[in-house]
Amino acid sequence: MIGIVILNYRNWNDTLRCIESISSNPPKEKYQIILIDNASPNMPEYDLDEVVNKYGIIFFGNKENRGYNGGNNVGIAKALELDCDSILITNNDICFFPNSIQTLWEYAREHPDVGIVGPKILDRNGNIQKSNICRRTSMKEKYLVRTRLNAIFRKEYRTYFGLDRDYDSIFEVHAVLGCCFLMTRECAKSVTPLDEHPFLYEEELILGICMEHTRYRTVYNPEAVIEHLHGGSTRMVKAFSFAQNVKSEIYYCKKYLNASNMAVYPLYWYRVVLYLIRCLKYQDFRENWKYFRKITREELEK
Repeated sequence: MIGIVILNYRNWNDTLRCIESISSNPPKEKYQIILIDNASPNMPEYDLDEVVNKYGIIFFGNKENRGYNGGNNVGIAKALELDCDSILITNNDICFFPNSIQTLWEYAREHPDVGIVGPKILDRNGNIQKSNICRRTSMKEKYLVRTRLNAIFRKEYRTYFGLDRDYDSIFEVHAVLGCCFLMTRECAKSVTPLDEHPFLYEEELILGICMEHTRYRTVYNPEAVIEHLHGGSTRMVKAFSFAQNVKSEIYYCKKYLNASNMAVYPLYWYRVVLYLIRCLKYQDFRENWKYFRKITREELEK
């Protein structure tokens, strides 16, 4: 059985659309949708109980927002408890195309050395999102690829995101995007529960490093296709999301790359400048400046 874990926060309409796309394009294998609400401050306009009953959903309402990893850990634990042979992690702003889930499941079943397999991701305009992470993100990549220096180090940027590869072909990667991927049961037992310290972001980078300590490979399979609406749960809290991104980046560099504060500080101050630039345009960023400084400085001082 495939356990399909959907994490919801605020955007109930996207969640319903995701559920309906699964129901319209179901895998041949038996599956169970596990819906986790991360303490949304709002309720859906539709009858949630009716939807849960209609689609046979297992629903968990977290009492507090546990972030991406913490919220998904609830669903992963339930899927393992149900003895699912694979677990599909999906954002609620995903729409599944015909045979997409089945294709991911079959590829993992036919390749026992593959622990994680990710699909081709299309944006709302039908363009391929070419964002697979094709090698470990070291401090070098943090500076040369994940800052505006990528305009100079174009080759590093292209090889990092696999832009030199054919995104219509299957290839091995360091990590697929966290918005949607299938993980085998045995792999899940090796790399979960996910690290809950990061509230948002860096989850792909961390999972990629965790996979290095297993016997499993991570593969991108474009024969499975999904649509991603992008950021439905975070676009209304951009300053908060930016702050959490920087906090998670500091944690990743220090915890998983063993980087010193001296190595992290230039990257941190670069992010501070980006934040201040946004303050000139967005009131949300101005209002949350103290919050940004507080949580990022606290992470640096740990």
